[in-house]
Amino acid sequence: MLDPRQLQKAMEQMGVKQKEIEATEVIIKTKDKDILIKNPQVMKITMMGNESFQVSGVVEEKKTITEEDRCRAG
Repeated sequence: MLDPRQLQKAMEQMGVKQKEIEATEVIIKTKDKDILIKNPQVMKITMMGNESFQVSGVVEEKKTITEEDRCRAG
């Protein structure tokens, strides 16, 4: 079994880079709701020129009120 340092080195040799991002909150906005991730652990992963993010934490969902909803309620 590889220790974390060996695994990191092997991934770098394959062209995969990881960097931890010190975030306080992550917000994902969708059409009808916002997904809030509090106290997140965020890793930025770069592989073959593409960047992706791995996010974990406490998830909370909030329904989004749109301008159309406001007009109907008004």
